[in-house]
Amino acid sequence: MKQKSAPSQSLHLTSRRNPVVRQARDLKKRRFRNDSQLFRIEGHREIKRALEAGIEFEYVVYCDAISRFTQSESTLTRIESQSDATLYASSVNVFANLSQWQNPDGLLVIAKQQKKALTDIRADTNDVFLVIDGVEKPGNLGSMFRTADATGCSGILISDPVVDLFNPNVIRASLGTVFAMPCAIAESTDVVRWLRENQLNIVCSSPQGSRSFLEAPLGSGCAIVIGSEKDGLSDTWFEACDEVVSLPKEGFADSMNAAMAANALLFESYRQRQPSVKPSGSPNRS
Repeated sequence: MKQKSAPSQSLHLTSRRNPVVRQARDLKKRRFRNDSQLFRIEGHREIKRALEAGIEFEYVVYCDAISRFTQSESTLTRIESQSDATLYASSVNVFANLSQWQNPDGLLVIAKQQKKALTDIRADTNDVFLVIDGVEKPGNLGSMFRTADATGCSGILISDPVVDLFNPNVIRASLGTVFAMPCAIAESTDVVRWLRENQLNIVCSSPQGSRSFLEAPLGSGCAIVIGSEKDGLSDTWFEACDEVVSLPKEGFADSMNAAMAANALLFESYRQRQPSVKPSGSPNRS
């Protein structure tokens, strides 16, 4: 177990060439995250949620000379009491070089990646899962986590991933909900098999859908599948799905942003789960 440092006893970072600074900066890039199995968490809200989720912190870089650091002080105190992470106090110049934010709040954590397999995810026949297939934009992926969290989704399954789940922009867009939501990453064929084994109805969203999502039963026992921004759903999902639904639209746009489509379906699922609401129909299983 590492020796825990108090802020008053922190090691000091004053040079951009320091190995700790260089590693923290390098972790903005995917290949360094993959090689080290470490990743960055910046922002007191995101870090607090990671701490609550039991993510293991390797080390912390903070700068109490930044005006917004007052928002991070209590989080740093919690880290000191709950984690064995090494603490590094940095100069304003060094922290500005490390941060990805225009107005940083002076707190950055380097943490160990934790990945779950499908076998680690538990499902009930009444659950609602979000399946994200091949989404490419970090902001969209993070936004979907936030909506899934807000609507009481049971978990997220990422099939054939393109964007890295540990991309700093995913974490920021999710506001740290990426740490709270049960999640697994796998190939699409394995996700389909898992959904079938757990008797969940597969509902795919596509402009080619024959029925509006407002008419489909989404309140329980289903997996809502969202495809990539560029190519939509893969053939694997079209062949596996029980139903393809669409989002009604007017105007010239021929499709919705992937995150917006997920928002619409998840909130409709949430609406249907309320005691006074009954689903519009029954699953159309082939």
